[in-house]
Formats: sequence, structure tokens, C-alpha cells
Amino acid sequence: MKKTLSILLTFAIFICSLSLFAFSAEAATYEPDRTIYADSYMLINLDDDSYPVVAEKNPDKRQYPASLTKIVTAIVVLNNVSDLSQKTTMSQTAYESILGSGAQVAGIEIGEELSVEELLYLTMVHSACDASQMLAEFVSGNSAEFVNLMNEWVNSIGCTDTHFVNPDGLHDTNHYTTARDMAKITIEAMKNPDFVRISETTQISFHGINLNHTNLMLVPGYVTYYYEYASGIKTGSTEEAEYCVVTKASKDGYNYLAVVLKSPRQAINGENYETKCSFVDAKELFKWAFDSLKYTTLVSADEVIGEVAVEDGKDADTVQLVAKQDINVIVPAGLDKSAVIYETVDKPESISAPVVKGQDVCKANIIYGDEVIATVDLVAAETIELSTFLKIINAIKTFFGFTAVKIILVIIVIVILSYIGVVISNNKKRKKRRQKRLDRNENEDRNENEDRNDDFLPPPQPPLR
Repeated sequence: MKKTLSILLTFAIFICSLSLFAFSAEAATYEPDRTIYADSYMLINLDDDSYPVVAEKNPDKRQYPASLTKIVTAIVVLNNVSDLSQKTTMSQTAYESILGSGAQVAGIEIGEELSVEELLYLTMVHSACDASQMLAEFVSGNSAEFVNLMNEWVNSIGCTDTHFVNPDGLHDTNHYTTARDMAKITIEAMKNPDFVRISETTQISFHGINLNHTNLMLVPGYVTYYYEYASGIKTGSTEEAEYCVVTKASKDGYNYLAVVLKSPRQAINGENYETKCSFVDAKELFKWAFDSLKYTTLVSADEVIGEVAVEDGKDADTVQLVAKQDINVIVPAGLDKSAVIYETVDKPESISAPVVKGQDVCKANIIYGDEVIATVDLVAAETIELSTFLKIINAIKTFFGFTAVKIILVIIVIVILSYIGVVISNNKKRKKRRQKRLDRNENEDRNENEDRNDDFLPPPQPPLR
């Protein structure tokens, strides 16, 4: 029995030691309060490196970009040509590629020699398709190879729904983009100072003729379209694409990018003439943003947002969670800060000491009008040291709280109780056997005494007298 008990206890301790080893070891968008005619548009805040969208409609709907394509043509050229003064000649192939298409051209003749920089100005300011074809040939030898570079580049910056078949934007059903992708393309292109310089030029001269930028928002003579705070970047129009524009505006320290796709040409505001609504749309989006939105500090650094439990903390069982930094967000000018709600994200039930002041813990969504308008990192407000005593106590509690440990303890108790039961049973048996021996010995002694009594002869009695 002792041997069996020893084996059971050894097994239990082994399992227990194994158990010990195993267990120890998005930005808000708003609705403009005015009519926007475009089928797709995006208005983007350029003052934040995350480029938050403040207004949008059908941002992921495929649209035909028309000559907005030339934004990609220009940036691919700039990425592949280091010396813009290099010259190239109009070839027969480039000339004939747009002949009879009705596309806008600069009138470059076969054999005419122009610099890459001149061609970029003609491409971006005058939207000249013949200049685009010349650039494509200069960089890649032919238009098809250049288009491959265009598609590779847009894919490399994260455009998921854009495809080009030519460098000038002439209509093709397989030539498409979205407002979201067009915004990515433009923001990336604007990182190139040559692109900015060229695309924001309002007028150039070619063959003795002054050519205004095709973005009529930049031309004071067009009263309906002109917007003094606008600059650059590119327009586009075909029968299928209707009217498109990508442009930016700056006022009072605020900067926005507008992407407008498939806006109609129609009479508006009771006028008896048709208006190119792409420019009106962009202008209204800018005016709405400058009038209605402003930067507001929704959360200040070290502002208390919540708290979290601390395990094994010395003199503290919780720690406050505070904002890691100021959160400045573009919001409606009349925003009521008391209506802002903070909702923690991935907040742990507890954290273990030691805790260091400024330690990242979780995040919080800042909600206004049932919409998440910003996210803030939450950090520990103070340092909390580790209590070694509490750590040991809690470790013991945790250890004995494991299901496997509980099962093992039950097994040990059962083994011990079984052993005690066996010992008690054996003791009872031994007592019975001993009692039987005693009883048997007593009977034997009694029998011997009786036998002796049978053989005993009393001494003779003297005779009576």
C-alpha cells in the first residue's frame, strides 16, 4: 500500500509541475449644406498628414477621368527624367495617335523639337494631348510601354480601382479611376515640387499665343467659376466623363483638395445658359469648408479619459488613463464639446505593475453625432511600483485557480483519503484478528483449566469418630 501511495503522489506532483510550467510560461465626413452636382467628389484636408476626408459622395464609384489622366502622365515623366531641359521631337506616330480624335492639342508639328519641361507645361496647363504623346514616347519609346509605367505607379501608391490605356485621357471603357484613387494620385504627385510649380502655373505662351490654365476657377474673367483662393491642378472632360476637376484652395491657414468627377453641364440657378458644374462644385465645396469647418482641440494632452485596474500595484489598484497628445480635428464651427463622447477601444481589464507614466495602454474613439471623428492614444497618468508581496500572493491565487491544478489537488485529496480509509480498514482488521487470537487463547486456557479439574482427586478425609 505504501508503494502504491508513493507512486500516486509522485504522479500527482509531476502533473502539478507540468501545469505550473505550462501556465506560467477612421475621420468624420460631413454633409455640405449646398447643392453639389457631381456624381462623385471628395474634399480632403491637406493640413493633416493623414489627409482626412471631410466630405464625399460615391468616392469608390468607377468614373472616367478624361484629362485628369495627365496628372499621372506628368508625375511618371518627372519620376523618370532628371533633366527637364532635354529635348525631344514630335514623331509621325505620336502625331497620328490623336489625329481626328477631337482631342485638345497645342498644334505641335511633326519634327518640331521641344524640351520635356515645355511639354509638361503644355500637358498640365493647356491639357495638350499631343504633348502627352510626345512625353510618353520620350520616356518609354512608345505609348503602350509608358502606360505600363503609369499603371505600375498608381498600383504602387495603393490605388485599387484605377486602370489606364493611354497617357492623355481619351475615352476608353477600360480607362477608369475613382475619386478616392484620384485623391491618392494627386496628393502623391504634389510631393514633387516640379509638379506643383507646373500644375499651378496659370498661363503659358506657345507659338506666340497666351494659353490660360484649363481650370477656369483660376481665370478672373470667368465670374461664375473664378475663385481667388484656388490654385492648379488639372481638368478633364469628354462626353462620357462629363466635367471633372482636381484643384486645391488655401484660405486663413486652411488648405483643401477637391476631386470632382462626372459633373454635368447644365443651366443652374435659373440661368438661361449652361454652366460647367465641375468648377461650381469645387468652388462651393471650398466655400462651405472655409465657412463651416474649423480646427478644434477636442482633447488636450493629459486630459483624463478613464482608468484601468492595476494588478500587484504598490499603494494603488487603479491608474488613470489620459490623452497622449492634443487632438486637433476639423469639425463644424458650431460643435458643442459637451456633446462629444469618448469610447475606449481594446481597453484591457487590467494591467500589471510596474506601470510607467506615459505607458501606452489603449485608444479611445472621439464620437460626435454618432460618428467617430478622431482617435486618441491613452497612456498611464502616473508611475505605479510593483508590490512583490502582492505579486507572490496573487501568483499563488492564480496558480490554485487553474482548473488543472484544482483537478490535481482533488486527485491528491482522493488519494490521501483513500489511503486513510485503507489504513483505518487495515487497523480494524488487525484489531479483529488480535481480538480473535485473544478470544482463542482465552478459550484454550479455559479448556485446559477444565481438564485439570477433571483429573483432580480430593485428599482423603479422616474417618469419623
